[in-house]
Amino acid sequence: MNGYVLLETPDGEPIAVNADRVNFVRRFKGGNDASAVNFEKGNYVVVSGDIQHIVDLLAKG
Repeated sequence: MNGYVLLETPDGEPIAVNADRVNFVRRFKGGNDASAVNFEKGNYVVVSGDIQHIVDLLAKG
């Protein structure tokens, strides 16, 4: 999975994110347990984990 990182949604569902398409990562509503991974055109997915953990995973991907 070249450029893709396997993450989980807050509900535990697996999701593959193309690290090359990520513009930025921000904290999602209500705490540090979830982050929003933003793509071009304002689209985003919510994943489990704090910002630093998600950014580290994407950087390795």
